[in-house]
Parts: sequence; structure tokens; C-alpha cells
Amino acid sequence: MKNKEKRINGLIEDKYELIAKEFQTFLSVFYLLLVGIGMLFSYEKYSRFGINIFQYSDIFDFLLTPFRDLYIFIFSSASIAIVFLAYTMDKLIKNKFPKYYNSKYRLGLLKSYPLFGFIIVFILYLFFFSIKYGKFTERKILENPKFTEVTLSSGNIKKGNLIGKNNGYIFMLENNNEIKIYPISNLVEIKSKRTID
Repeated sequence: MKNKEKRINGLIEDKYELIAKEFQTFLSVFYLLLVGIGMLFSYEKYSRFGINIFQYSDIFDFLLTPFRDLYIFIFSSASIAIVFLAYTMDKLIKNKFPKYYNSKYRLGLLKSYPLFGFIIVFILYLFFFSIKYGKFTERKILENPKFTEVTLSSGNIKKGNLIGKNNGYIFMLENNNEIKIYPISNLVEIKSKRTID
């Protein structure tokens, strides 16, 4: 009897360890996807103003991107969940209803290589919505400006509309529609205002 209990306990422990390892892998892949999606969306946001964000960012900026912008986090999480559910439903239909799964209405790529097909559709979906996000944030920045005043270490004061910032730089659209990029290390003070003087 004790040997049987030991075997059952051993099986339970093995199952628990397997689930824990799979969860860690899933969490790591999910976070990497969030970071990749955040990079794509950040690029689209800043490229609307002629800024190549990759020149002004380091890896730590992108590791935090999904959590700095609520829109990116919600969209990324929802996108990953939708694709995962679609792929799971595809497998379920294949197993439960093979007659419908193999019908003439299925696309060839999805029929032959369903995972590859879902990855391609996911990438196209991301590019499409990252462009939409870029347009949305550009309109939001221009229509609802965040007036910002920065004091440089030289004592000069610069005013403009905040486009965004990361760990090293602040990006502003000044009154003459000129894009200015200031290193945060050269700033003494940053003030946000409702209206510009």
C-alpha cells in the first residue's frame, strides 16, 4: 500500500513540476511577444513625427513599453489571446468535426500548415493595427496636447507639446512644428501644463 501511495505522490509531483515548467515557458514567450509588439507600436507612434525611436532607446525602454502605454498592453494581450483561442478552436474542430475541417472551404495554407498560417495572419494583423495605433496616437497628441516646459542645464527654457519620453530622452513638438529631442540627463526640470504661455 505504501509503495502505491509513493507512486501516486511521485506522479502528482511530476505533473506539478511539468505544469510549472510549461507555465514559466508560456509566461516567457508571452512577455517576449508583448515586448515585440510594444516595439512595433512604439516605432509606429514616433515615426509619425519623423523620429526613429530605435536610435534613442535601449533594450530596457522596450522591456517596459507594454506597461507604459495601457493601449499597447490591452491590445497586445487581447491579440495574443485571440490568436491562441483561434488556433485552439482550429485544433478542436479538426479533432471533433473532421468532416467540416477538411471541407473545400478551408484555405490551403491553413489546411496544410495551420500553425504557420496563424503566425502569418497574426503578423499581418499586428502590422495593420500598429499603423492604426500610430495614426490614433498622432491624432491624440495633436488634438489633445500635453504642454510641457523643460528647463535645460544651461538655464534655457523650452516649451512644446509632449510627444513622449523614455529613459534617456524627451520628445517634444515645439510651437513652430519643429520636433525637438532633449536628453533627460541635460534637464533640470520638466513641467506639464494645461495650456501653453
